[in-house]
Amino acid sequence: MVWVMIQRFEDLQADEKNLRRLTGLRKNEFKTLYNPFHEVWQSYFSEYTFDGSPRLRRQISTRKNSLFSDTQDALLFVLIYLRGGVPQEQLAASFGMDQPKVSKYLSLTQRILLKAIEKNPSIISRRKQKKLWEAIAARMNNPVAEAAY
Repeated sequence: MVWVMIQRFEDLQADEKNLRRLTGLRKNEFKTLYNPFHEVWQSYFSEYTFDGSPRLRRQISTRKNSLFSDTQDALLFVLIYLRGGVPQEQLAASFGMDQPKVSKYLSLTQRILLKAIEKNPSIISRRKQKKLWEAIAARMNNPVAEAAY
């Protein structure tokens, strides 16, 4: 198995070729998709905890121990996975978490991404939307499909 070098978005934004290779999106497409993704992310975490439990107190800021201190990394994380070819174990190593947590974050970030696209259907091209929808549907219907990698 060949592992791909994965960086955080801050490091990747100057390397459009690598960003496109990892996510399938150009930098401007990523940035355009990021705004609605960020809004849905903020909305979700203002009402719910990571595990989906309703919040008892309002979250004012991002926690210091958060795996994604920047939601651009959360979007990058899910797009890399949906692009294919990167196993969850590599995402775990690259983003500093264990594989079960990767699986949980992927489930959440995919739902957030779908909601962001649903709210803003013209945010990216229909062809790229279709690819994302198909990738999410394939992985949600067959979470063990990654074992083939």
